Amino acid sequence: MLKSYNFTRKDEINSVSATPLQKVKGTTIHVTGAAITTRSGDNGEEVEVGLISSNEGTFSSISSTAIKGLDLIIDYMEEEQADGVDVKINVNKSNAGREFITLELV
Repeated sequence: MLKSYNFTRKDEINSVSATPLQKVKGTTIHVTGAAITTRSGDNGEEVEVGLISSNEGTFSSISSTAIKGLDLIIDYMEEEQADGVDVKINVNKSNAGREFITLELV
């Protein structure tokens, strides 16, 4: 793990079959734990992955904007010693028309 907060070994195991954040866009998740780690991608190269554990399940993203947001959320949870925070999964479009995920504390 590169960085984590309240992300258990069980969460790590469950993250192997995590739901991509893209599939829950527009929803709010009660985040109980989070981590940023690296995993081997399809081509064998290491890829940074953001992981979220919640009462609703385990979620993942390789979106750089989602990972940047998750990094800040981990810091916030550490500072506040939070048992959990509500995070809205937003999807925006770039000027080129590509969708990207952002995370918003609510």
